[in-house]
Amino acid sequence: MGNVYYNKNQLLLKELIKIYMPEGFDWLSYQITNSNILTLHHIIKVADGGNLSKDNAALITKRAHRALNICENRDFILYLEINNFFKEIIAKGEPLDEYFKSEAKQYKRALSKTLYK
Repeated sequence: MGNVYYNKNQLLLKELIKIYMPEGFDWLSYQITNSNILTLHHIIKVADGGNLSKDNAALITKRAHRALNICENRDFILYLEINNFFKEIIAKGEPLDEYFKSEAKQYKRALSKTLYK
């Protein structure tokens, strides 16, 4: 077997998984599956001056990421609220407790409404 090489996004993703230990769901309450894997969302986009660090990365699935990108164009206020929610999770620096899980479900519902406007 050859060496395994990871890019910076993959290394950061692994680090966040170790810290936050998602229990089958991402930070927006989307279920993690083989077809809906975890990915990173940059709270401040790299193109807008954001960096690749724990303080600027949210742990969400591919479906949640797609939904969030659509939300950015349809309901920018909600998009900003969700990014602020991510900042609260990062500030806590540990797995989501019941409060954050409940908030995540509410944001998922709000995001769903935005997608089907």
